[in-house]
Amino acid sequence: MNNSMKAALLAVVAGLAGCNGSTSNEPPPPSSVPVLGEGALQGYANGDTVSGASIYTNKDGKGYVLLSADGDGAATVIHVVDGSKGRRVPVASSGMVTLAYDRTQAVVLNALSGANAAGSYQVLIGGKPVLFTVAADGAISAGASDCKLTGKVDFTATYGGAAALTLTASGCGSAVEGSYKGLALASADTAPAALQLVGENGSAVLDLLAYR
Repeated sequence: MNNSMKAALLAVVAGLAGCNGSTSNEPPPPSSVPVLGEGALQGYANGDTVSGASIYTNKDGKGYVLLSADGDGAATVIHVVDGSKGRRVPVASSGMVTLAYDRTQAVVLNALSGANAAGSYQVLIGGKPVLFTVAADGAISAGASDCKLTGKVDFTATYGGAAALTLTASGCGSAVEGSYKGLALASADTAPAALQLVGENGSAVLDLLAYR
């Protein structure tokens, strides 16, 4: 699969994972996850419908678990809010998920900063190119494309080397519209893409590969 097709498939995940729109009232965290120390891990998860797991945790035990069936785009995001409890997006049919991790290994991420992340980027959403820029302070500004991405990469708030991300998509199609919270990250696994942007808006998942 070439890189353009891969990026397009990652963008489609947003439409498959849930409905449009953002949530202002976050639901209680019904899902249970193992308590981990600060770091980034890859491995497998038992207890959900997909097993590939990428886990990013900060020193306070908060973070994100990205679940994937194929190791590429995240189909499910569990937002860990206190080290042992998380909110699953999209919501599980049972309402409750209890994860156990298996065969995990540490992952080394490329530390992001204003110096190395600032620049112009392109992603594919719905098969169409979307342009945006990241400033040295992490501000994300929309470029000259119909679909607009705006938000912020917070280089000071990290989860195992991934930076905190807020991202709003507008004019991008009903499946993608909304404001997302998640991660911006880079590693050998994301290359040749410069960044992976992944987040959840309470009902849907957006996972994008960004190229310079």
